[in-house]
Amino acid sequence: MMAASTESIAHLIADFLQHDMAMPVLPEQLQCISRGASGRWIMRCNSPNGSGIICIYWTADRADNASFVPTLRGLLESGVHVPRLYACRELEEGCGICAVEDLGDRTLLSLRGEGNTALRFAYEKVLSCLDALHRTQPAWPLQPAFNASLYDWEHEYFAQYLLGQHSNRPDLAQRFLEATPRKEVVSFLSSLPRHPIHRDCQSENILLRDGEAYFVDFQGMRLGLPEYDIASLLYDPYVDLSVQLRTALLEYRLNMSHAIPLRKELVELCAIQRILQALGAYANIAHNKKKTHYLQFIPTAEKILLEHCSCIASSSPAASFAACVRSVLLPSF
Repeated sequence: MMAASTESIAHLIADFLQHDMAMPVLPEQLQCISRGASGRWIMRCNSPNGSGIICIYWTADRADNASFVPTLRGLLESGVHVPRLYACRELEEGCGICAVEDLGDRTLLSLRGEGNTALRFAYEKVLSCLDALHRTQPAWPLQPAFNASLYDWEHEYFAQYLLGQHSNRPDLAQRFLEATPRKEVVSFLSSLPRHPIHRDCQSENILLRDGEAYFVDFQGMRLGLPEYDIASLLYDPYVDLSVQLRTALLEYRLNMSHAIPLRKELVELCAIQRILQALGAYANIAHNKKKTHYLQFIPTAEKILLEHCSCIASSSPAASFAACVRSVLLPSF
């Protein structure tokens, strides 16, 4: 297939809607929401009855792109809050198109400026929905599970792009990768029992409608630690929750009846793991994919990480790793 452009994808989607859903839509009537990110184009159109439809075209640029539809079907069958699937079509060379329910633009991130009452209500809804996802028993293919290699990759990602490239401190990157506490964390986390997790449970991937929360961008779903998803949600640099609200939400989740039991010390450890991964991503996307607006999230993520590391008790399993992280983010520490 020739190199895709937004115009060519719009024509493909218009043809798909015409033949697979009997919707006579012209390419110029489609609104492009996201173009070419990781080999996916997302476009919005309105059906004749006024209900919205989101169309997603994907390529084989990322291994998890083709997992979106089977994961969506599996989550729908499991009763997890995700958009409804209307139609899909497989194309050549690992490409495809699907049409799903349009849940609107109100994300969890859009509540960032609202008060703690609204935030707490929304986050409690998300935590309940997230537990439902963690309790699924997937019969559909998942992405490769979290293991020592993946935890190690997240550390290498942080070291290469945040420390080595963004901060121009390859010496600190090497020190971090050679640190004993880092290696111990990789071994420890990879030894723990795993459940299905979202993998990218942050505020932009959660939509709010009619008082309920819905997950999107779940194609990276895999087996891992539920605490990783909880940490991704509560320590999200895009939102930067107050320490007080974050603590209250974590206590709410720890005490939630009939939910998968969580360990608070694992949430502490996974918070460090997740923010390191996010810092690596921000630096890589900003410097190498030229999306420089991601630079603004690096100071916030570093602030959250340092505050979190400084609050970890010396008796916590995360203590030595927290000290290791502080030593590379604050070299004079």
